[in-house]
Amino acid sequence: MKRPILILFFLFALLGVALWWLANDRNESARGKGSLLVHCAAGLRRPMTEIARQYEEEFGVKLVLQFGGSGALESQLMVAGGDLYLPADQSYLQSVRGKGLLQESMPVAQLSAGIVVLQGNPKGLTTLQDLAREGLKISLGEKSASVGKFTWSVLAQEGMLEGVEANVVVTKPTVNMIVEDVATGAVDAAIAWDAVARNFPEVEWIPVPEFTKRSKLAGIGVLTSSKDATGALHFARYVTSRDRGRKVFAEMGFEVPDEGDAWEDIPEVTLFSGSMLRPAIQERIRGFEKREGCRVNTVFEGCGTLVGMMRAGSEPAGYFSCDIQFLEMVDDRFFPGTVVTGNEIVLLVAKGNPKSVSTLDDLTRAGVKVGVCDEQKSALGQLTHEMFRRRNVGFENIAMKGAKGDDLVSAMQARSLDAALVYRSNALASPVTLEECEIVELNDELAFAEQPYAVARKTSHPELMKRLGESLSGADARSDFEKLGFTWKLEEGN
Repeated sequence: MKRPILILFFLFALLGVALWWLANDRNESARGKGSLLVHCAAGLRRPMTEIARQYEEEFGVKLVLQFGGSGALESQLMVAGGDLYLPADQSYLQSVRGKGLLQESMPVAQLSAGIVVLQGNPKGLTTLQDLAREGLKISLGEKSASVGKFTWSVLAQEGMLEGVEANVVVTKPTVNMIVEDVATGAVDAAIAWDAVARNFPEVEWIPVPEFTKRSKLAGIGVLTSSKDATGALHFARYVTSRDRGRKVFAEMGFEVPDEGDAWEDIPEVTLFSGSMLRPAIQERIRGFEKREGCRVNTVFEGCGTLVGMMRAGSEPAGYFSCDIQFLEMVDDRFFPGTVVTGNEIVLLVAKGNPKSVSTLDDLTRAGVKVGVCDEQKSALGQLTHEMFRRRNVGFENIAMKGAKGDDLVSAMQARSLDAALVYRSNALASPVTLEECEIVELNDELAFAEQPYAVARKTSHPELMKRLGESLSGADARSDFEKLGFTWKLEEGN
C-alpha cells in the first residue's frame, strides 16, 4: 500500500509544481501587460519622470524609464529592445532608424550647450576660448553621450580642441554627472545642456555662440521592437503634446518647438483628397488609424470642389491635392506642400478602339462622343481644358462633363462615350475597366499633374498630420501608387 500512496503523493507534488509554475508565469505576463519600456537620455530625467507619473495616474499604464547616455542607450536597445527611445539629439534617432530599429519619431525639446560654472562665476569664464586657460579643471561628457559627442565635435570644428582638452580632468557618461562635478566643486567648469544646468541651484549656465548656433532637438521615437506600437504612440503623443508633456518641459526650463499637437486620447482629423488618389491611399489611411489610435475622416472629391468647400469655410487638417495649382489656390491655409507623385492624363477608348482615336485632333471628328471633367470641379478638368486651348482642340464633341475621373470611367463602361480624358490611375483603379476599354497614350507635356501633400496651419494636430503624410509617402507606399500608374516624384531622403 505504501508504494501506491508514495506514487500518488509524488504525482500530486508534480501537479502542484506545474500549477505553481503556470500561475507564476501568468503573473509575470500580467505584470508585463500595460507597461512600456522607455530608453531616455539622462539629461531629460526630471521632466520625463514627472510626465511618466502623470501618464500612469491618468491611464494606469506602467512606464519603465531607463536613463543613461544617448549612445549607451542606443547600444542597449539594440540588444534588449523596448518600446520608445528618447535621446537628447535627433542624430541618434536617425542612427537607429538607419538600422531598421525605429518607426515614427516626434520632436520634444530644444537643447543648447554652454559653459557651466559655480554660481558667481569665480573664474570669470565668459568665452569658449577661456576654457583653454592654464590651470583650469574641466569635466566633459564622454563621446557616447549626446552632450559629449556634440561638445568634442564643436571644439574640433572651432579649432579649440587641443587647448581645451589639455584642461579636461574627467569625462562622464551623462550630462547630469558633469554638472554635478561643477556643483560639488570637483571641477571649475563643464559644458552641458542649458535646461539640465538650470536644475542645479549651485551653478550657472553661460551661453557661447559656438554652441548656441548649433542647438539640438531632442525627439522621441517608437521602436520596431515594441509589442504595443499603438500604446507606445499614445505615450509619445502625450509626451509631445503642447498641453501635457511639452508643458512640463517648458515649466522645467526647456525650450520647446512652436508646433505641437493638442492632447486628445483619440484624436480626430479630416483629410481632403483628390478623388483620383483614393485607390492608392484609402487602405493605408485605415492602417494608420489603427496604429495611431486615431480617426481620419476622409473627403474624396474633385479638387475644384474641395477648394470651393474650403473657401466656403471647411478647414481640413490636411490636403492631398490632385495637382499643385489646386494647393496654390489655398496655400495661405497650409504649410508648404511636398510633391509625392505625378499622374498622366490619357485617352480611354472602347476595347479595339472602334473610332480609331489616337490623338487630341481625332476628338474633333464628326460622331465622336467625348467625355472630360468639369474645369471648375476638378484638377483633371482644368488641366484638360487648358491642354485643349493650348493645342487648339475644339470643344464641339464634348458630350459629358464629369465631376471627377471616376465618373468618366463609369460612362465609358456604360458605352455612353467613345473616348474620355482621364488620369492613368482612373483607368487602372479597377481591373474591370481594361477588360472593356483600353488606354491611348497622349505623350503630351501638358497632360501631367503633380500631387502635393500639405498640413493645415490651423490644425490642432500638425504632428499627427505630418506622420500621416509620412505614412502616405513612405518607401512602402510607393508600390501602392506605381501599380496604379502614378509616377513617384518624392526625392530620396524626404
